[in-house]
Amino acid sequence: MNFFIKRAALANIEQLAREGFPYEICGFLGGSVLGQAIELKPTRNISGQPQVEYNIAPEQTLETLLAFEVRGMKLTGVYHSHPRYPARPSQTDIRLADLPGVMYLITSVYENNNGTLDCETRAYRIEKGRAHETKLEVI
Repeated sequence: MNFFIKRAALANIEQLAREGFPYEICGFLGGSVLGQAIELKPTRNISGQPQVEYNIAPEQTLETLLAFEVRGMKLTGVYHSHPRYPARPSQTDIRLADLPGVMYLITSVYENNNGTLDCETRAYRIEKGRAHETKLEVI
């Protein structure tokens, strides 16, 4: 299964990840059907260790679900960044993945040789304690 994301939404995630560096940023993705993201809803990372993990407040999750529902959209994904860490789920990410059916996007943010920040984003389906990479299609 591929995951389709609007170019503007992906660019926005990567820009937020650069702006949030060296802390993890996070949020939700919405679309009209599962398997696609047409817009994002940034959230506040409430983790006590935002350099190495993210946590989204339950009320932000509920608020996002209701906002998407009112507009006929579904929650299709969760995104977060990994400052100076590869774009793959950590054991913590896998353990805390609790939204079945959604895709998890991870954006690695790292400093390149000329001192600017580069990003790499990958998509994963996380189920039953296992992460499965999914092809990310930019539309």
